[in-house]
Amino acid sequence: MDPAEVQQRLKRLAQAHPGEHPYTLALKLQAESGKIITGQLAKQILQRLGHDQT
Repeated sequence: MDPAEVQQRLKRLAQAHPGEHPYTLALKLQAESGKIITGQLAKQILQRLGHDQT
């Protein structure tokens, strides 16, 4: 899975689950795609995409 696809899937998950913690979104991404990312990386990606996650 390339970085653009990870960003797209993470963005979709963030939109589907507003207010969800980045670590939880990272786990959801792992469950649906098998791609392992950290909560910190998820938070950084979401910040770059303009999603305000805490």
